[in-house]
Amino acid sequence: MRRLRPFAAGLCALVLLTGCASLPTGGRVSTHTNDARTEPFDEPYVRIEPTRPKQGWTPKEVVEGYLVAMANFDNDRAAFRSYLDEDVEFDAAVRPEVNVLDDETFQGPMPISERDDLAIVQIVGDRLGKITPSGQYLAAAQHAYDVTFTLRKNKAGDWRISYASGAAPELVLKRSDVDRAFRTTNLYYLAPDARSLVPDSVFLPQLNRSDLPSQLVKSLLSRTTPWLRDAVVSSFPLGTRLLGGKVTLEDDDVVTVNLSAEAAAGDVDRMSAQLMWTLGQLTEVQSMRLQIDGKTQRTSDGIEVQTLARWQPLGPDAPFNEVAASKYLLDGSGHLSLLQGKEPSPFPSLAKRTFREPAVALDAREFAAISGRSLYVGDTSTGAVSEVLKAQEGATLLRPSWDRHGYLWIVQNKGSESTLWLRSPGGVRAVQVPLPKNLVGQIKALRVAHDGVRVAALVSGAVKTEIQIARIAPSATSGYSIDEFHPINAELSGLVDLAWRDADTLAVLGKSGTSSSSVLPYEVPISGGAISPVGGSFEGTPVSIGAAPGETILLGIESKERPEPTTCVQTPSEEPRFSTWDCDITGSSPTYPG
Repeated sequence: MRRLRPFAAGLCALVLLTGCASLPTGGRVSTHTNDARTEPFDEPYVRIEPTRPKQGWTPKEVVEGYLVAMANFDNDRAAFRSYLDEDVEFDAAVRPEVNVLDDETFQGPMPISERDDLAIVQIVGDRLGKITPSGQYLAAAQHAYDVTFTLRKNKAGDWRISYASGAAPELVLKRSDVDRAFRTTNLYYLAPDARSLVPDSVFLPQLNRSDLPSQLVKSLLSRTTPWLRDAVVSSFPLGTRLLGGKVTLEDDDVVTVNLSAEAAAGDVDRMSAQLMWTLGQLTEVQSMRLQIDGKTQRTSDGIEVQTLARWQPLGPDAPFNEVAASKYLLDGSGHLSLLQGKEPSPFPSLAKRTFREPAVALDAREFAAISGRSLYVGDTSTGAVSEVLKAQEGATLLRPSWDRHGYLWIVQNKGSESTLWLRSPGGVRAVQVPLPKNLVGQIKALRVAHDGVRVAALVSGAVKTEIQIARIAPSATSGYSIDEFHPINAELSGLVDLAWRDADTLAVLGKSGTSSSSVLPYEVPISGGAISPVGGSFEGTPVSIGAAPGETILLGIESKERPEPTTCVQTPSEEPRFSTWDCDITGSSPTYPG
């Protein structure tokens, strides 16, 4: 999680500047600084005050104004409602689904027909995705999308937007409108074992900055987005409310969160951790006081005024911090090695064994790798290895992934289908576990996040390969299973590999849009935000990528000019796109624990 700069007071009242949250757009790459990957709350942003419809406006002019009003959430959507026919039912408290269209292909409004009291106006464009009522962004395969508006004259003889009886107004925003109207943020929930926090990235409407802490707490209390349901836990008892509807910010940067009496049945430590991590994204929140029905609560260690540092051990990337940020790879002969400086240092206990596609456990005590048709798990100290899975005839095993509990997740591909296998800690053999029913296509790569709850994958469908994320949920038959894949970005093509950069971001190898012929590394926010290129040029083609929180990105390179495999290490830089690559290392499949 990144804390961001305070918002300049002089800009609060202005409506002039540049966009905040960003959504993917086909073939275009927005570059940001490293701190911008989690969507800057505090960056200046455009704020357009919508005009209410004027007497005598044509149907086209009414729809033009209506589209602007869609992107404004002030005053209970008063401007938006002024464009609706009086018979249209609209509840400002209900957040509708938002369809997001590409600016470049957007056309309209286009009058289709008009007679005495009825007019039809249409807009068209490529749909990039949608924002669900819960704030989740779902990418979509870009295709033509049209919306038809029906207008009728009101009693004063002016045109207003009408809908079929019982139909809710449909929100359609261009990507640039979403940039102005929404910000992305994380709401933090607990993993089932309560040992780690899990971020849930959501889009929230741009409202007054002073209301943002209250908005975050209310969103946190309203439970998680559907895709994480059953995979995370909210520590707030059902019915818990924010008393007074507002978080109080004191002069000493202490916020007071006063919860209703229902919260008395909850665990103070766990509720505090969720609140502090969620509110801690705001730089004006330096510390927090938790109250229940007006009474200040103490944590288990007696603290009344809490800081984020108190709950750092529960951070979503904290399991990674328990081990050294060691780099591993296969040396030129295929031996598992520790990368020390520029030299691979093979494990002496594994000197007689060669592998491919290695993965090292988060505690660095075990590793997994493939040899022949079999996946082996071994001890990095003793070198003892055992076969845990043998691929079927004609099948391929992908690089496995370890979670924070010591489970090993393995994908086997045969033909056009994938199967998922799970080896329990200390288990002798891997067992097959079900894949979600909504998975359409074959898995090309799969990585488990350090929080042990979320999974990122490259899924190859009939048309293209997509970046998708899913959740790990308890299963009555296999202990755990992966549920509900959904796409997060439609911006990259030619996808090759991916890794978790940190809790909010993936490192991905792919091509930008349809015109690029080069596979390059990118940082891809799981929120659906704009991607960022990483580093300058290098010789050869990247075939694998390794990443870890706060560490440099690793690339496995193949080149016609160099017969031996090469590893490139990113040089540190405040802005990833300006970093360079050190490619003087012989070895393949570089990786971090995980």
